[in-house]
Amino acid sequence: MPFIKNDTNINRQGRKVGVQNIKTSELKTLLLSVFESNLNEIVKQQDKLTLNERLTLNKTLLAYCLPSIKTELHSNTLEPSIFDTSNW
Repeated sequence: MPFIKNDTNINRQGRKVGVQNIKTSELKTLLLSVFESNLNEIVKQQDKLTLNERLTLNKTLLAYCLPSIKTELHSNTLEPSIFDTSNW
C-alpha cells in the first residue's frame, strides 16, 4: 500500500526526543535478566578459564555494561600538542 499524499494517518512528528524504542528497551531488559540469573555461574566457571578466555569474556561483557563512545566533532583550531616534536 503506497503512501497517499496528505494522508492524515501518517505520523509526521515522529517519536519524541528521549523516548526509547519499545523493542530495544524490552530486549535490554531481557538480556539484563538473563545475565543476572547466570552471574553466579559465570563467576564460578571463570576460575576454570584460561587468561585469554577470561579477557575475551570480560571484553564481551564490558560492551553491554558501558555506554558506547560516540565520535566527537573537533574544531579546526586545535591547541598545539605537548608532544610536538617539530621543534626538536
